[in-house]
Amino acid sequence: MLRRWSWALALGVSITLSFGLSVLWRLQSRVSLPMETASFAGPTAASEPGIGWPPTCTPTPSPEAMVMDAQQCRELGQELSRRVLPVRLDEAWIWRRLKLVQSCPWVHNASALGRYREQLGRCCNASANLVLSRENTPLGSRIVCDGQPAKRLLVREELLEILPQGSPFQGAPYECCAVVGNGGILRHSSCGPEIDRAQFVVRFNLPPPGFAADVGTKSSVVTMNPSILHVRFRGLSRRRRPFAEAVGAHGAALLLVPAFSFAAYTAISFQALYTLEDFGSPARALFMNPEYLARLDGHWRRRGLRAKRLSSGFMLVSAALEMCRHLILYGFWPFPSDPQGRPLPHHYYDDQPPKPGVHAMPEEFTRYLGMHRQGALRLHLGRCQAAAHNGAQSGV
Repeated sequence: MLRRWSWALALGVSITLSFGLSVLWRLQSRVSLPMETASFAGPTAASEPGIGWPPTCTPTPSPEAMVMDAQQCRELGQELSRRVLPVRLDEAWIWRRLKLVQSCPWVHNASALGRYREQLGRCCNASANLVLSRENTPLGSRIVCDGQPAKRLLVREELLEILPQGSPFQGAPYECCAVVGNGGILRHSSCGPEIDRAQFVVRFNLPPPGFAADVGTKSSVVTMNPSILHVRFRGLSRRRRPFAEAVGAHGAALLLVPAFSFAAYTAISFQALYTLEDFGSPARALFMNPEYLARLDGHWRRRGLRAKRLSSGFMLVSAALEMCRHLILYGFWPFPSDPQGRPLPHHYYDDQPPKPGVHAMPEEFTRYLGMHRQGALRLHLGRCQAAAHNGAQSGV
């Protein structure tokens, strides 16, 4: 996520966005067009012929939105597809595109999703290679750390003993997936039941429980940066039960750990795996494949994505594009204010800013906009269920 801006700049941005968006919402309230989703995206057109949007993936209704004509929407899609981005992405540039995308009908496009699946499958193949397994990690080979290419680790028997025989994702493609970011825009969203209807749910950085109404309780995959073990659990050097309980709150989820991205994180990632085993956790720790991550980084660099390192969110959205037939993103929002200019916490569970200078969140968000516009996925930014209906009068 973006670093929190200074109070003065944030105040100015909030005032500007609040005024501009209030005008937009007032205009929208005059249009009487049905909408299928509690998203920023405007009305939903019929799905691509022959391709249904399953009921478990269908978000609840939300307020009406303005509609641009078909030619304007095509031109916007072409602009986002060409990836013509300014040298420095600022909030105003992204907001202008966001409001334009909002005014175009959303159409599920299986062909667009298929193109992403084909390209990503050719370069990376998430279903087979997202995590290390005995099948993709031969004895005697060397693991190259994607964050430190100079670091190479010999694959020994001790490692193979704790790796799964094959990939746990061979059952893909999944019919309906929800990828749940940690953005503060999810607070008070009432999106929990909608998220829990998905067949496959992805979460990030071991989020704490206690927000079921807004984010749900179902977890298929949960990522964890090894740094969390130091920050929240004292490096597992003392009591280990709190860590096992924190993971256990997500049930029998797969805990994905980038244990081999940086050599300094490998040993403590092993300790995390052993801790879950020792405490009989229903969750299972798996190590993300650094070769997959390196290939994924190269794939998006060749397509102009400028980032020191891809965020875990973008990594797993990329994997989900391969492994899901229908995909909705929740909680992906890199701004300090909501669409009405009201301040938001950085995360739905706290206001702790990220480490600056590592990820390119504005560029990643712009890619999500493009994917949404193409119909490859659905970017959900509104409220859900009762909240959507209750907020209709105020333009939520």
